[in-house]
Amino acid sequence: MKIKINLIIIILFILLISNVNCKKIKNKKHLTPQRLRKFVEHSKPIALNKKVWKINEIENVFSAQIELTFGIKQRNLEELEDFVWRVSDPNDSMYGNYKTFQEVKQWVKPLDESIESVKNWLIGNGILEFKVTDSGDFIRTTVSIDKAETLLSVRYNKMVHRLTKQSFFRSLDPYTVPRELYDHIDFIGGVNHLPLLAPRPKEGSVIDSNDVGYEMDSLKRNKHIKSFNEKKLAARNGDPYLSPDLIRKEMNVTQISTNSTHLGNSQAIAQFLKEYFSPTDLRNFQIRFGLKQDQVENVVGPNQNLNPGIETALDIQYIMAMAPNVPTWVVSTGGLHEGQEPFLDWLVDLSSNPNLPLVHSISYGDDESSIGVSYTDRVDTEFKKYAAMGKTIVFSSGDFGVGCNDACDSFSPGWPASSRFVLAVGGVIKKKDGSIVGDEISGGGFSNYFSRPWYQVDECSSYIEWLNGSLSSFYNQSGRGYPDISSFSENVIILYKDRLMPIGGTSASAPIIAGLLSLINDQRLQNGQNPIGLFNPLLYKIARDHPNSFLDIDFGENNYKCCTNGFKSKNGWDPVTGLGLPNFDELVKHCLE
Repeated sequence: MKIKINLIIIILFILLISNVNCKKIKNKKHLTPQRLRKFVEHSKPIALNKKVWKINEIENVFSAQIELTFGIKQRNLEELEDFVWRVSDPNDSMYGNYKTFQEVKQWVKPLDESIESVKNWLIGNGILEFKVTDSGDFIRTTVSIDKAETLLSVRYNKMVHRLTKQSFFRSLDPYTVPRELYDHIDFIGGVNHLPLLAPRPKEGSVIDSNDVGYEMDSLKRNKHIKSFNEKKLAARNGDPYLSPDLIRKEMNVTQISTNSTHLGNSQAIAQFLKEYFSPTDLRNFQIRFGLKQDQVENVVGPNQNLNPGIETALDIQYIMAMAPNVPTWVVSTGGLHEGQEPFLDWLVDLSSNPNLPLVHSISYGDDESSIGVSYTDRVDTEFKKYAAMGKTIVFSSGDFGVGCNDACDSFSPGWPASSRFVLAVGGVIKKKDGSIVGDEISGGGFSNYFSRPWYQVDECSSYIEWLNGSLSSFYNQSGRGYPDISSFSENVIILYKDRLMPIGGTSASAPIIAGLLSLINDQRLQNGQNPIGLFNPLLYKIARDHPNSFLDIDFGENNYKCCTNGFKSKNGWDPVTGLGLPNFDELVKHCLE
């Protein structure tokens, strides 16, 4: 009897231990990669700033869903990059000889074997609903969190942004794929990457009618008022508010250069995370400042007219104010649930669109160090494809100056502004004494990921030589320097929900410059020339050959947080204001030569 009791106790003990171990295995079943799998982007757990993000358990991993985007490896990428440099170099015989959407698509399309291998892997794991995008190089599917965890050998959590309360399903575990798939996949979106949810553009108080000098109900009476009265209109610090008319005057944009008439011209803004635009605000803004009353030609993606965002109001009002008559798109990525990755959604959708606008303005950025190189390299490939088609991508340089790591001993470059294949736009301020200075927030520095492109070697080298060794431990002295150019980033007036208000941030700078590039394209198209495409090589050449095409900004510093010494502005290019502010009528003249 005693032996039986002891045996029962031993069996119960074994069952108890087994149950505990089963729970441990269940909790960690996705964390240990199988022997026949390989890491794709990362091999170590992802670092998460817990001051910014809160980690929650997912209530039901069987019902919660995530959208996965598989970037399939493309072909002929070295040839693509060489082609882009040649068609973007004004000194090359191939300058401006772009390819069509279909030509680029066929040139770089993945091997059929790559597409089939990924499709078969998904089918073998019970994932039967997926879509190969029209571009032929992405596969997208929506699956349960449980299925995604099994597929990628990771464990997901619900990441909640402490400030905005927006949430995303993401994993901190480095994901893996079967070894035989490693050579077919660039990256998988919807696993590790969390977007940088920066505060919206700096919003000032609603402008009082006494400050403006005009009655606010003039909106309702549709009065055509050409410009602000500068003497009656100043921000709290005494610096002037900026209307479209004043911005054009500061950058020497005359009526002749805004005579946009070519039907082949086009431009767009991109919006993320429920940022919509109001046609009513746009119309009233145009009326308020005596602008031509244009409408948005095309809205791609969701839009809620009665729920506009300040960011969108800023972007659409100023790109159209700078470039009247140019057909304008709003490309909207909703970001409506935890499974979406907004920037990636935008990128994938555009990669499948054969009718891309010639100029695209994006006020979006992230810390370069927070993104895997595999991801940034693939995004760079998409930018190269746009450039190969003669399209121009404009990014704001960010509102975090040089950026700064937690140890305060290194700058943190911003991305995608640090890409060699986009035009990065920094910020300047018009002061009450009439001077223009670099904005402290203006994102700028040198990339840690991307080497210095040939088109800016002299400018960056000259600036680094001027530093004479100072800050040398804080940045990569061989990296791509940004921004390339600047525009106004403080006290820019928008109309939002029938109210006039000042906005700050390089989010204002990017659409202003993008609109001016559309004017350059229009003049080139009217002149029988191709669009500017990747503008950077021509821009830097003009700066060297015709320096009066820019208003050089030689004062300002973009230090950030505990990195108390940032880069300083100087004569010539600098990583605060780039080449400076366009002297537009002079610049456009040299763009037509």
